[in-house]
Amino acid sequence: SPEEVRAAAGAYRVYASAGPQDEDGDYVVDHTVLIYLLGPDGLVLDCYGRSKSDAHIARSVRQHMQTYEPL
Repeated sequence: SPEEVRAAAGAYRVYASAGPQDEDGDYVVDHTVLIYLLGPDGLVLDCYGRSKSDAHIARSVRQHMQTYEPL
């Protein structure tokens, strides 16, 4: 539901806003561009913005996998 989407956005501190609809009813959504890495327990381990390269993200994910300790 729209309320659940707003709650999830707030929990992850992201922004999203629908633009005006065109004549076909289509619209563009402006939103935060982030990738979140979640652990098996659902906690956020890291987050990556547009400035992070694929190599940086891959290294980070591997490091988190090697050092992960369950709660």
